[in-house]
Amino acid sequence: MNTEQAKELLQRYRMGLCTEEEKLVIEKWLASLAEEGQWEWTAQEKETFKETLQMRIGREIDETDAVPVIPQKRFRVFHFVAAAAIILIMGAGAYSLFFRSTEKKETLTHKPDPQPGNDIQPGENGAILTLANGEKIVLDSAGNGTLAIQSDVKVINKGGQLIYDSKSSSTNEVVYNTISTPRAKQFKLQLSDGTRVWLNAASSIRYPARFTQNSRTVEISGEVYFEVASRQAANGKEKVPFLVKILSGTGDDGGTIKVTGTHFNINAYEDESLIKTTLIEGSIAFNKGDSEKQLMPGEQAQLNKKGIIKILKNANVEAEIAWKNGYFTYDKTDIQTVMKQLSRWYDIEVDYENGIVPDDKYWGDIQRDATLSTVLKVLEMSGLKFRIEGKKVTVIKGNDK
Repeated sequence: MNTEQAKELLQRYRMGLCTEEEKLVIEKWLASLAEEGQWEWTAQEKETFKETLQMRIGREIDETDAVPVIPQKRFRVFHFVAAAAIILIMGAGAYSLFFRSTEKKETLTHKPDPQPGNDIQPGENGAILTLANGEKIVLDSAGNGTLAIQSDVKVINKGGQLIYDSKSSSTNEVVYNTISTPRAKQFKLQLSDGTRVWLNAASSIRYPARFTQNSRTVEISGEVYFEVASRQAANGKEKVPFLVKILSGTGDDGGTIKVTGTHFNINAYEDESLIKTTLIEGSIAFNKGDSEKQLMPGEQAQLNKKGIIKILKNANVEAEIAWKNGYFTYDKTDIQTVMKQLSRWYDIEVDYENGIVPDDKYWGDIQRDATLSTVLKVLEMSGLKFRIEGKKVTVIKGNDK
């Protein structure tokens, strides 16, 4: 995208002609300028934020040859002669703006090359269900209908989702099932209380086929998104709490989430430095040992390897749950985190040439249904190179920095 095209995009936003996706990207970028002091704002301007944006965009277009870019660690407006890049991605049938932190004085455009026949395809729906008796059912190939009866609860596979129908159950027997997603798989299910669960790749959840009247507890590993159904206790006066016990890859205690009815995401992969719990709506309590932290919507609890909990007040909720909505969303995301996500979703091994990890950071969206070569083509525009040998991808630091 050259200077004129960038200016045209801002003009279309100013005139109200952008798509919803374009508006979202531009408004997030412009809002960050206000938050980080890149533009000076009066109190009146802050009260009429969107109207102010329209006027400010007009001045930027008319008075400078400014192009929206993202240099290292923050958003900023640079004159074109010192500009980095807006990368226009046309891939996987979708349009998005992708930003990469750089100080290079050039603009970049990209149109993916035709994909080779042996390209690595993205992950898909699939999981393994382990019943109480140890029997395993591969859900990828299981047909629609009732797969099993567990504690008088029907286990139904319907349209790529597992549903536990407890309407006819009268037993108090508690039996546990487990769903595990391998690498390059994802899955969703509905528990017997109506709680909905999404599992990212390389994740698992252990849960009762039927919850008791006054208790709801599950155990998870990897990355899991919850929409917890509210439930009244037997006395009709209290709500039954929903407890999520987080397990690390070695089975260690990663904390417990206590909720009654809410939406939240847990990222507890063993190869990540933090266990992150992000609250979308409602309220939850994060417990670890003697420490308990209350979260409000938009906040994120971060548990480090030393067992210390930190609360991030303004988490990027959109980025945290992008995987559930079919995207990789990056917000100042380092290359190691990017490659870990790709390794799980495409089931690849990642290495860094000579042990050198580039310090690149990325902003933007890529659809998760894109082939691996399409994603790597986008990343290569930052100056990185990739060598693919079978299912091994080596990251090579470029020479253009």
